[in-house]
Amino acid sequence: MATITASQLNQKIKSLPINLLYEVDKYIDFLAYKSSHSDWAEQLSEKQISLIEKGKKDIEENRVTSDTEAKGKIKNYIKNKSF
Repeated sequence: MATITASQLNQKIKSLPINLLYEVDKYIDFLAYKSSHSDWAEQLSEKQISLIEKGKKDIEENRVTSDTEAKGKIKNYIKNKSF
């Protein structure tokens, strides 16, 4: 991968139309946020970690429901709860 200097990047940015400059600005903000929050997993609460572990165990023990089956269950639930 070739290296790029800040000056080269600045020249490229200056050549962009104004509407794309807003997108570049948002992306730079995203990159700055991402670099300061590099490992989101380290910020999980104990409850979140516990729920993830429970989900992994459910998958390992084949306690899963397909998307189609879940939608059917929800549809039936709503149908039976209607007034």
